[in-house]
Amino acid sequence: MLVVDAIAQALQNRGVRYVFGMPGGATVPLMAALDRVGVEFVLVRHEGSAGFMADAIFQRTGHLGVCVSTLGPGATNLISGVAQAFTERSKVLAIVGQCEDDLRPTYTHQIIDQAAMFSPICHGYHRLRSYQPSRHLFNIFQSVDSIDGPVVIELSTSVSNAASEPVPIITTPSYGVPSVEQICQRLERSTHPIIVVGAECLSLETSQAINTLARQCHIPVFTTYRGKGMIDERSDWSLGAIGLSPVVDDLQQAWINQADVIVLIGFDMVEMRPNWLDGWGTDADVISISQKGQPDIPHSLYIDWRGSIQKGVETLVGNLATDWTAKWRVEEVDAQKKTVQQIFIDTSLEGLNPAGVIKQIQQSLPEDTVLCLDVGAHRITASHVWKARIPRMILQSNGFSSMGVGLPMAIAVALQEPKTPVLALTGDMGLWMSLGELGIIQERGLHVIVVYLSDSALSLIELKQERSATPKQTGVRFRNPETVSLAKAFGGRGVVCETLQSVDRALEYAKQHPGLHLIEIQINPRYYRAQM
Repeated sequence: MLVVDAIAQALQNRGVRYVFGMPGGATVPLMAALDRVGVEFVLVRHEGSAGFMADAIFQRTGHLGVCVSTLGPGATNLISGVAQAFTERSKVLAIVGQCEDDLRPTYTHQIIDQAAMFSPICHGYHRLRSYQPSRHLFNIFQSVDSIDGPVVIELSTSVSNAASEPVPIITTPSYGVPSVEQICQRLERSTHPIIVVGAECLSLETSQAINTLARQCHIPVFTTYRGKGMIDERSDWSLGAIGLSPVVDDLQQAWINQADVIVLIGFDMVEMRPNWLDGWGTDADVISISQKGQPDIPHSLYIDWRGSIQKGVETLVGNLATDWTAKWRVEEVDAQKKTVQQIFIDTSLEGLNPAGVIKQIQQSLPEDTVLCLDVGAHRITASHVWKARIPRMILQSNGFSSMGVGLPMAIAVALQEPKTPVLALTGDMGLWMSLGELGIIQERGLHVIVVYLSDSALSLIELKQERSATPKQTGVRFRNPETVSLAKAFGGRGVVCETLQSVDRALEYAKQHPGLHLIEIQINPRYYRAQM
């Protein structure tokens, strides 16, 4: 067995079906090995998209995502995708090429210090050598299996073709669940506790336990943006998302200041903005329930509970006194939700309000649609307007917040789950950053709906310029291509919408006809000002 065969077999054993990337000379043997075990290689148009697609696999399924690049410029292009996996805490394996060891002292073409480049944004950069590679691979996959975050392997052609033993299946040790008795005791003494849920554990079982806890004990629940769906957002006890819109956050922080206990479940500060760095602005006791612990929480913890988040919350539900409930009233929670939603429902300006458009899109599409959000002003709106029932139905970059992720993520979901409706919702510039990936939809016959909100501007940056000390519109305006012709060039159907009725008609057609659907919706960006 060759080193690349050992890698390919290890990936197949972990349920990997697709590897995303751009091949180079050093990764040619790996391409052949993947083919031998039936793992499909997906050729991207830019290596950054490969990283975003691998990240989407983890966000959607919880399983390992894999991306590949060649050395030099291929590796530098991959950086954003790996950095996203690092800040989103996504289990991703990146495999990058490198030249032969005997060339390194004298050869400089395409050669940079890739280890120095990747090391700050991964949980191990491993340059495989031909001496005992199977032992090194064992250690590498032990890290891959135990860490939510990227690991990088560097391969040269000679090492790829070196002999190796198979990588055995590695089982992660199972530890006993710590007692939750202290948490129960503190909650039962409280009157106004709240729960804040992050993205550390997005299992359906944990979500069900959180919904039960909120419903039975009358505890309001906030989520981070990537934690959306951990409580059904149609629930009486869901208070929506926190962490992006300063206007919304002001309202939510005022609510949090009423709490006497704050329970953080899988919460990670990587999703939060500077206005949260001073802590919670309250004297409430803070309890953290986390698998690995969160050392950057800006508040002293009353209880720092570590273990299986799912088992911890389930045990909490089963051990709280059956006659105990918090003193919050449903009417209070409902009033807070209406106050937040009021920010987004303005219709006083000419043109379409992005919030109204997004609400119409969700109404027009099936309930099981997976929403892949790009980054920009529209994402803030969508994260408050689009209601998630269960976790992993909305994929986005929040810890890293990289533009250009919406389309690659949607493509990865469409490949992995061809029967699942998938929507890429993006601003115009985010789409142009990854436009070439439309070719994957065309050549593989995927069914993907791409909606872009068109305003020919970087609206969020333009707003910041207006509010700066030297307000001047610089570097934020651009011209968009003609949508119908653009979609046709990639074998799809393009539509331009200027009314909510035309949006509904375009989506109704797109649901019924497989293929690429590129829908431009012209919106008035001045509506974004209310949320910022």
